Amino acid sequence: MSHYSDNLEVEITPSQWTNFAWFIVGAGLFMFVIPPIVAIGKYLEVLFWKYQFRERTIIERKGIFSVTRTELHYYRVKSIVIEEPFWMRFFNLGNITIISSDPYQSVLRLWAVPQPLELKEAIRERVRSEERRVGKECRSRWS
Repeated sequence: MSHYSDNLEVEITPSQWTNFAWFIVGAGLFMFVIPPIVAIGKYLEVLFWKYQFRERTIIERKGIFSVTRTELHYYRVKSIVIEEPFWMRFFNLGNITIISSDPYQSVLRLWAVPQPLELKEAIRERVRSEERRVGKECRSRWS
């Protein structure tokens, strides 16, 4: 039995608004086969793309048939950047880039997430909490 618990707190998905142009092209060229298939593929790609915010980690899970799972520990986060493109601001969406000290995953990009400013603050608060926890564990090991 593992002593490591990482309970799921929140799970979000990128917004389907990122596929708006594909949906328009697919609807406008419905008589052709390729654009609707591409639009459906894009829809499914976003549908199966999840960001899980757990107690100690952020997990990005992508893929329909082949799944990629990227994990980033909060205590490794060094900086957070928010981008709010003009068209996304209408829907209260934004992109968050997390820069970390992880040698294998130095940048994690969260695409088209809802309420990016609130999410950034929640991540920042969790980072502070984990830094305090990890710091206490390190100090207790060496005492």
